[in-house]
Amino acid sequence: MLSAYIRVYPRPMRLFTMKDFSVKIIPMTSRHIPACSDIVASSEPWKSLRERVDFLPSIKRKQAFVAVIEGAVAGFVVFTHEPVFARGGYLRAIGVAPAIRGFGIGKLLMDFAEKATAKQAPNFFLCVSSFNRSAQAFYRKCGYKKVGKVDGLIRKGASEYIYWKKLR
Repeated sequence: MLSAYIRVYPRPMRLFTMKDFSVKIIPMTSRHIPACSDIVASSEPWKSLRERVDFLPSIKRKQAFVAVIEGAVAGFVVFTHEPVFARGGYLRAIGVAPAIRGFGIGKLLMDFAEKATAKQAPNFFLCVSSFNRSAQAFYRKCGYKKVGKVDGLIRKGASEYIYWKKLR
């Protein structure tokens, strides 16, 4: 039932609550790539930048995971849990299917990435585009603080904000 909803509806509709469904976070495999690529195509910043995500290298490094509901990909997270910057892991990408945004899938994926990272690193970092205000609000709600800015890194006239969270 929900898996068909995730695939068909482009925008959230409050017909159910997530309490009614079991969400599993599992390692991403190549069979998940088409669904994850669809999420990327409908999500910022990739939509504005007209970019894609190459998931294969992250799958090979065991750094990519999907949230699955009734066999359907509800979202994904790609991160490096070992310290790569200032004794912290790094969030490379996160996305949730448009039909179920706002139901807590993104928070579940962030919690998963943070727990895995906290085993090896005391901090977690991410970058978010200045034009991606909804993502900035999401990260602040998850407890992240803006600690830096790099102008023109990805797009002329835009900045990438560096966000940080102390995990332990």
